[in-house]
Amino acid sequence: MIGRVVRGWRARGLIAYLFGPGRHHEHQDPHVVAVWDGCERLHQPRETAPGRFDVADLAAALTAPAAAAGVPQNPLAVREGQDRPQGPVWHCSLRAAPEDRELTGAEWAEIVAEVLDRTGIAPRGDPGGCRWVAVRHAADHVHVAAVLVRQDTLRRVHPRRDYHRVREACLAAEQRYVLRPTSPADATAPSAPNRGEQEKAARQGREPSREQLRRLVRSAAARASGPEEFLETLAARVQVRARRTPGGQLAGYAVAVSGDRDRQAEPIWFAGRTLAADLSAARLTERWASAPRPPAPASRMEERRSAAWTSATAAAERARAELATDPAGIAHATGDLLLVLAHVTDSASQPPLETAAAEFERAARHPGRGQPVTWSRAAADLRTAAWRLARVRTGPSTSAAAVLALLLAVAALVAELAAWRAQRNQLAAAAAADRAREALAGHVVQFAERHRGHATAAEQPAAAESAKRRPRGRIAGQKPPAHLHRPTGVPGRPGRGR
Repeated sequence: MIGRVVRGWRARGLIAYLFGPGRHHEHQDPHVVAVWDGCERLHQPRETAPGRFDVADLAAALTAPAAAAGVPQNPLAVREGQDRPQGPVWHCSLRAAPEDRELTGAEWAEIVAEVLDRTGIAPRGDPGGCRWVAVRHAADHVHVAAVLVRQDTLRRVHPRRDYHRVREACLAAEQRYVLRPTSPADATAPSAPNRGEQEKAARQGREPSREQLRRLVRSAAARASGPEEFLETLAARVQVRARRTPGGQLAGYAVAVSGDRDRQAEPIWFAGRTLAADLSAARLTERWASAPRPPAPASRMEERRSAAWTSATAAAERARAELATDPAGIAHATGDLLLVLAHVTDSASQPPLETAAAEFERAARHPGRGQPVTWSRAAADLRTAAWRLARVRTGPSTSAAAVLALLLAVAALVAELAAWRAQRNQLAAAAAADRAREALAGHVVQFAERHRGHATAAEQPAAAESAKRRPRGRIAGQKPPAHLHRPTGVPGRPGRGR
């Protein structure tokens, strides 16, 4: 079950829409299934003509406390540059999956009551809570409209973390009524560009700055093994400003797209923590401390390049073998390795690998804080291998067989991680990992075809077969990790964010 929350104005307009035909005449038999005082029949709008309802009485009763308190029902005029305040109307749509059985009106009423109780809008047993109404006009969903003013004190109500509370109520309903299970909220979703950012990017024919910066910062963070290298890599593509502690440590940073300016012709800056949960300076410092840096080069570039690809393949195979010891840490490090692979390969190979890295980003996140607190040796080795690979890239001396071996090892690791996410009921992350696996599989087959004369005869059919093979849930019965270690110098408590 999925819930969507919107804040707005004009409660009467919302009620009229819910009892109207809909944008595509999809509203069939709209009726009240639950209401704040339990008198559904009393508040059912009168049908004045086939498909037409008089909602004046229901809208007036719903907004009566707000009217008595003098709370505006229409959007307020604001000065240019000011943020418009949120309206008092709370609208939540609750939808079951198409394959779920049809819930009864009483079951929908119980689900709605649970949502309003968890959000604090109308707690159970509190007759002075906000007024609300639940309208059903289709078999698979209902709409809840509430006016956020208490009936007893006439004070405004400001639900805190209401989206998460709605998600919790949906998960509870799935278990109670045996509906299709969905993933719990993990509080790591990056902020999407707002309407102004989207419209500005559309006018200029470019990607929204927030999304472009998130992609560039994530790639730079995966390739860099320390703050100075990270800032230097970023400065080659975007504007960067850093904030440091008195001791010279990186305390924060912000980035801006060159040419993206506000009305005062100043750059529009985005702090790392506003781009993604694991891109703040604190999280990046933890990431850099989680693995030993690659040793200083002491051999020719050809030898270093060969050793980097070989060690990355060995690290990916070892991570797959030890996945049960630290699946969260290995998943996050695998995301870095995919980003590095997309960066170091030739331009003809980048689109599918960039697609795989972008798809896997959702599967790499750790619930709550974006990345784990502790890292196993397998995860650390995977990250070190990615750093070594970022320093040598590809070249004329790079063996096609070595590249193919690494692609196969990473594809197999991603497939196992997809099975692990699905096993933990993290369905969105599992689907993302599976899409990354499919992108990798297609690239492996194309790469093997392009380099048919360079890979051994035994490797070519094995590549195609291994790339298409789905995991069999090998880690399902393995024991939880026996020991994880914390990177040195990283604050925090063991298990935090888990």
